Parts: sequence; C-alpha cells; structure tokens
Amino acid sequence: MKNNLNGTWLLACWLLFYSVNSFAETQTTAINWHKWSDAVFAQAKAENKLVLLDLSADWCAFCKKMDATTYQDPEVLASIKQYYLPVRIHNETDPALAVQYAHYGFPGTVIFNAQGTELLKKKGYIKPQFMYWTLEAVAQNPAPQAHR
Repeated sequence: MKNNLNGTWLLACWLLFYSVNSFAETQTTAINWHKWSDAVFAQAKAENKLVLLDLSADWCAFCKKMDATTYQDPEVLASIKQYYLPVRIHNETDPALAVQYAHYGFPGTVIFNAQGTELLKKKGYIKPQFMYWTLEAVAQNPAPQAHR
C-alpha cells in the first residue's frame, strides 16, 4: 500500500512539474522575439515597421510578470504583429548590449524607428492596457519627441 501511495505522489509531482513548465513555455512563446542586429532594422525598413526592444533578465520578477500578462494580451499581441518587429535583449545572454542599455532598467521598453532613432523609452512593468495604448500611439505618430 505504501509503495502505491509513493508512486501516486511521484506521478502527481511529475504532472504538476510538467504542467508548470508547459505553462512557462507557452508564456514565453507568444511573441517571436528577434535578436538585436542590423538585419532587424533593415527588415523593419522593408516592412515599414517600428522596432520594439524589450530589456529583460531571468532574475527579474517584473520581466516575468510582463511575459505572463502584458505580452499575452490579445490587443498587445495584435499591435505588435501589425506595427513592430519585437527584439529582446537578455541580461544573461547579451551582456554587452545589456550594459549599453542598463540605464533603462529591467524590464525596459524602447521603441525605435527603422533608422534606429529612439522614439520612446519606458522603465519598469507596463500593464497590458497601457502597453496597448502606447504601442498604438507611437505607431500612429512615430515622431521622436511626441511620446516622451
């Protein structure tokens, strides 16, 4: 009887672990994040899109919150798909770029035009509705001074 209970307990733990990991994977794959490169800006120019830069770190709780809420919101996702090429810089995997943009903080959001001109920068967690409004406003009026 004890072996059966241990087996049930192990199975329950495995199912919980699997479901949490599957949920985490789903949370991070809603957006096809590009790597920072000149090619992204060339693509943005060719597609007449803006570049959305997300500064993230694995240890950052609010980065994870943005992944779980803001970057899962249907309106935010639709706006990104229509107007932006999303780029993510991770502190751990892109340390040189992370240092270059460290003054923006984590999470950090920066929007560029296709020429690389910074149009907007925001520090910290951005709620889904505010992110949607921001993305739409910048897309409709991409003047560098209009959104500061």
